Amino acid sequence: AELETQNKGLRRMLAALEDDEIYIAVDTQVNRLYLRQGDRLLRTVVVGTGSRQEVKEETGRSWYFESPQGSLTVLGKERNPVWIRPDWSYVEENMPIPAPDDPERFVRDVMGKYALLLGNGYKIHGTTFKDLLGTQFTHGCVSMDDPDLEAVYKAARIGTKVYIY
Repeated sequence: AELETQNKGLRRMLAALEDDEIYIAVDTQVNRLYLRQGDRLLRTVVVGTGSRQEVKEETGRSWYFESPQGSLTVLGKERNPVWIRPDWSYVEENMPIPAPDDPERFVRDVMGKYALLLGNGYKIHGTTFKDLLGTQFTHGCVSMDDPDLEAVYKAARIGTKVYIY
């Protein structure tokens, strides 16, 4: 009920946009990203969103993987992003957690050619798991296929609004 109330508020906010700025809306219920300019729909993209799963470590640490909800902003843009594997990635695979500066943590070619940075480690980026697009499978980021990613990356600028509901 609380989530539905938040979603209604975000939908009202989106409907109230009267300028001609490009913005991104992500519906995590249907796993779609909408690239819009004012009231015009420029592109609909099938995406992956947060799995809503939890991973627990023996020490008691835990992580819940949900895409962030609300109004965000593109804070940066990256070409050829490198994934820095967080601790939960190793816990998830029952592997020992390496030191923070271990070169093993730096993984190339898993996030596509582009990424839009949303803050707190969340990004809109590509994926190697293309067969899972349209589902909730990510660790919170919004992932998509390469041609759509390139189009959204080129359309967005630093400061572009992103509404996730």
